[in-house]
Amino acid sequence: MRDLAADIESTWQSRKNHTGVTVKTISDRELNAIGKKHRRPVREVCVACLKMGVTPLRYLRNSPAITLMDQIILAESEVAIAGAGGLGGHVILLLARLGIGRLLVFDSDTFDETNLNRQALCFSNNIDTFKPEEAARQCALINPAVEVSAHIMAIADPCQKSWFRNTDVMVDALDSAEDRLFLAKLSRELGIPLIHGAVAGFEGRVMTVFPGDKGMETLYRSKAADGPDSSLEPAAENLLGTPALAPALIAAFQVMAVLNVLLKRGPISNNSLLHLDLATASINAFTL
Repeated sequence: MRDLAADIESTWQSRKNHTGVTVKTISDRELNAIGKKHRRPVREVCVACLKMGVTPLRYLRNSPAITLMDQIILAESEVAIAGAGGLGGHVILLLARLGIGRLLVFDSDTFDETNLNRQALCFSNNIDTFKPEEAARQCALINPAVEVSAHIMAIADPCQKSWFRNTDVMVDALDSAEDRLFLAKLSRELGIPLIHGAVAGFEGRVMTVFPGDKGMETLYRSKAADGPDSSLEPAAENLLGTPALAPALIAAFQVMAVLNVLLKRGPISNNSLLHLDLATASINAFTL
């Protein structure tokens, strides 16, 4: 580790940031070279740089909204995303650009042409590709300091809870009530906060669910009950469609909620739901 620090110390360069403050910086090329020399993951080298007060150039414009100490927290965090489609694709790419250290991506589906209208990970040349694998490939191109674990399986499939022993936050980017309720149960059992998101037409919703909250159960009643009372059930999505705008908007709000949880700041309230409607340019908050 001492040799690694010495190489970082001899490599960083001084430059003024966008606010006119002189800071220590290092480029991606130098991070990769140091990692290769010491046979260390780029994420580990990145964390070492941040702890030495050296800012990778890719994070320079995050300041001062995201401080150096904040960036260290993000680089050492792990987020699990259930679903890599309309919502999940945008969430994954935003988390990668922000510098979340480890991403666990779960999805059993492949891309098809109907995904091209809204799914950020879908392109004409990757149709029939498994979504988690594409997420890992694109994140590697965007930010080599982010480690992506791709799981070609639905979150509702039997899985080992040990996979989530280092997970700090879970993100719900699913499209069925049954899977959402399973994910809520899993996050509650593991004691991990869950960021729920759903879209239909030009509207959507976001909610932070902490262990012990019953928000998801309130939104998604079991089939044995009188039926779901939510306006954003999959039937509404089928009725209203899913243009590109709503998934991009709701995903941004979900990622902000992830930041608020990881950095312990911002409006974090349990059983509080945000409903956003692009068609009417409105945001409404509800307490469940």
